[in-house]
Amino acid sequence: MAQRPLFIHWQAQNETGIAIIDEQHKGIVSIINTFYYLMGTGANNTMLFSSISGVMKTYSRIHFITEERLLEAAYKDYEKHKELHRQLLLEIERIEYEAVMANDAKPLLDFLKKWWIEHINEQDQLYVAELRAGINAMPKR
Repeated sequence: MAQRPLFIHWQAQNETGIAIIDEQHKGIVSIINTFYYLMGTGANNTMLFSSISGVMKTYSRIHFITEERLLEAAYKDYEKHKELHRQLLLEIERIEYEAVMANDAKPLLDFLKKWWIEHINEQDQLYVAELRAGINAMPKR
């Protein structure tokens, strides 16, 4: 089988410069790319929805906990950012249900790509300066 191109290519512009956040973002992109790859192999859509979507939701929650812990004390728009996270999880549930009913994973895949890339490159970039200032102000252990 020929190698399929990646659905999302990680780029330097996707980086926040905060190691744990960038590492987790790359993990999320990897999950989306795996979803895309498996779709292209003709894997059963039901298996894709249950397995990949479950992994995506679980890993997203882990990432959101990490990010929110960092942002809680350092970011003025913490509550707004936290709400974006909550809305994503609800939207994944809605689109996942529609995708299962239509037996078509593409809308879910397209949504995940669009949401995550926009979130990483727009919303997450808004907190970078405040978070770095907060991290730099923390006493060294």
